[in-house]
Amino acid sequence: MRTRIAAAALAAAAALSLTACSSDSRPVKTTPDGAPTTSTGAAAPAKSSAKPAASAVAGVGDTVTIAGSTDVELAITLKKWLPSAKSGDEFFTPDKGKMWVAGQFQIKNVGTTAYSDSPGNCVQAADAKGQRFDYFYVDSITAGPQLPSTVDLTPGDTVLGWMVFEVPKGTTVTRVQYTPDSGFGEQTGQWSTT
Repeated sequence: MRTRIAAAALAAAAALSLTACSSDSRPVKTTPDGAPTTSTGAAAPAKSSAKPAASAVAGVGDTVTIAGSTDVELAITLKKWLPSAKSGDEFFTPDKGKMWVAGQFQIKNVGTTAYSDSPGNCVQAADAKGQRFDYFYVDSITAGPQLPSTVDLTPGDTVLGWMVFEVPKGTTVTRVQYTPDSGFGEQTGQWSTT
């Protein structure tokens, strides 16, 4: 009897954990602010007889506003993209067979509550094959200062800095994503880097 109860509890826990990981639970916002909204994971709009407008895809220089937890709202701009970032010192270099790419992000708290997070936990880059690359800490790059490891932004406050990704040599990163709350926020912003 105890074995059946334990097995049922384990099955229920596994089902809940798989449900929490569902990609449909967090929309990915791929359009810049002011453009017709497109996000994945959201309900499809009603059909119209009017010709649909071409959907803009957020890219370098565009701002995407996304929601985090508890009244957190962030206007995030991918200001610049470097397909090859250089070390700020001669001792810290990419691992053999790897290279660095970097994005300069501006994060503005446009919500009504303070935003406290670790941006390195919030970003991810991807190539056209679907390979994903996490933030990679480096001491410095020649392009400028990096985002701090933690940010505390009151409403209206802004932070600007670079985030580095280490990728295999020859990789072309095609998009970068930011999900607040260390990757557990309500929405994900996405920018094309090509």
